[in-house]
Amino acid sequence: MKYRIGVVGSGPSGFFSTEHILRLHPDCEIDIYERYPDPFGLVRKGVAPDNPNIRNVSKAFDLIASNERVAYFGNVDVGIDITLSELQNYYDTIILACGMETSQRLGIPGEDLPGCFTASSVVGWYNCHPVYHSLNIKLDGERVVIIGMGNVALDVARILCRPVSELSKTDISNIAIDVLRKSKVKEVHIIGRRGPAQAKFKENELLSMEEVGDTDIIIDPSELELNEISKEEINNNPSTQRMFEFFKKFATNNPQKRRQIYFSFLKSPIRILGNGKVEQVMFERNALEGPVNNQKSIGTGIIEKLDCSFVISCIGYKGNRFPGLPYDENKGIIPNKNGRVVKNMEIVSGLYVTGWIKRGPIGLIGHNKPDSLETVKNMLEDLKQKQKHKNISREDIIQLLKSKNINFITYEEWKKIDSSEIKRGELMGKIRDRFCTPEEMLKTVTNKE
Repeated sequence: MKYRIGVVGSGPSGFFSTEHILRLHPDCEIDIYERYPDPFGLVRKGVAPDNPNIRNVSKAFDLIASNERVAYFGNVDVGIDITLSELQNYYDTIILACGMETSQRLGIPGEDLPGCFTASSVVGWYNCHPVYHSLNIKLDGERVVIIGMGNVALDVARILCRPVSELSKTDISNIAIDVLRKSKVKEVHIIGRRGPAQAKFKENELLSMEEVGDTDIIIDPSELELNEISKEEINNNPSTQRMFEFFKKFATNNPQKRRQIYFSFLKSPIRILGNGKVEQVMFERNALEGPVNNQKSIGTGIIEKLDCSFVISCIGYKGNRFPGLPYDENKGIIPNKNGRVVKNMEIVSGLYVTGWIKRGPIGLIGHNKPDSLETVKNMLEDLKQKQKHKNISREDIIQLLKSKNINFITYEEWKKIDSSEIKRGELMGKIRDRFCTPEEMLKTVTNKE
C-alpha cells in the first residue's frame, strides 16, 4: 500500500513538488489536479509568447507527468467541482500549489474606466487564457501607460511594440495578433513609484528590450539622478550596477524609430481621468526615504499629468480565497508556517502550500523549486507520524470524479490536445496554434464533449 498525495495546481510549484516527492519517497503516488484542461500554469498562460526558451521548462514537467506514479486530472476545479474536504478523504496529504491569477489593483479613482486593464487580463489576452482571451482591447490610441517596474511590465511593453511579422510566428493568440496588426500605438511609458535602483527587472529581460524591432528604448537623463542611499544600493549590488548601466545606455537614445518605450521613475498614479474612457493619468512625484535596501516612496505634492489612451497596471498578483481555508487579506496568501497550513494559530494536519500562494508573488519560475522542496520535506517528515491511508486506489478516485460527472482530462488526453495545437500551428507557420477555451480542447479528445 502506498501513500497517496494530492497536488492542487499544475504550474511550476506543483510539478516541482511532485518531482521532489518522486525523488525523496519511493512509496508515494501523486495525483495532480488542474482547474483547466491544459497543464503548466503560468509557464503556458503567463510567459510572453516571444520568450519561448522559458516555456521549455514544460519539457521537464512532461517527464514528471509521464512517471507511472503520477496521474493528471485536468478540468477539475477543486473547491468548485469537488470540495477539498471530499478530496481529503482519498489522500494522506494534499499540497495546494494553486498560484495567483488575480492582479493587484491600483486602488485609485478612474481605475474602472474603459481602457484600463490589469496585467493578468492583458497577459491572459495574448496567451489564450480561457478567462481573458476575448478581452475587448482596441489599440486605437497612440500612447499606453504601464504602471509597475517588474518583468511583466517589460513583457507587456515588448508585445505591444514588437513587429507583428515576428509575433505571428509565436504561439500568440490569433485574436491578439489581429488587434496588434491594426495597432496605432506609438509610445509605451513604463512608470514606477520608486527609483531606477529599486526596479525589479531581471537583467536579461531588461537587455532584451533592445531586441524589439523598430523601437527606441529611451530614458530622460534626469530620471537617473540618485540620492546617496540609492547610490550605495547600486554600489553594493553587482546586478543592480549592471542594470543601471543599461539605463544609462538607454539615456543616450533619441526617438528615431517607429515606436518608443520610455522608462520613468519616482511617480505614483493617483487618478485616471477620462470622459467615458481613459484619457489621462495624474501622478504625484515621489522622493525616497529610509535605510539601504528598504527605501520607501513618499509623495512630494508635485502633480504631473500624462495623456494616454490605455493604462495597464503591472504591480503584482494576489491569491484568491480557497473555499474552507484561512486567507491572509494583506499578503493575499494562505497562512502557513514553512508550507504547513495554519488556521487559528494552529497547524492544519495534512494540508500544505507551495509557490506564490505560500510566499506571495515573489521570484521567477526557478525560485519555486527550493520553495517546494521546503514544503515537501516538511510534509514527508509529518507523513512519518501518520498511518498509511485506508486501501484506496487511483481507480477509486477516478470513479469518484465520474460519479460527480466531472469531465476530467488525463495526461494522455492532454498530449493529444498538445499535438493538435502543434499541427494547427504548422499549417499557419507558427510554433503552435493554441485552443483558447476548455470546450475547444475537450472536443479534440475522443468522447469528450
